[in-house]
Amino acid sequence: MKLAAIDLGSNSFRLEIARVEGERIITEGSWKETIRLAAGIDKDGNLTPEAQDRGLNA
Repeated sequence: MKLAAIDLGSNSFRLEIARVEGERIITEGSWKETIRLAAGIDKDGNLTPEAQDRGLNA
């Protein structure tokens, strides 16, 4: 069985891909992209268009 997990954090997005062998989970791949969403928050607490673009492009 294959597994995937996505972590959409405020500074980076991460993707982990793994497979299950018996009772073990074996990582097959791991990717991280730094996007710094938290640095793109305006005075009203909204994401700026630039920050939105970084997240969508990731």
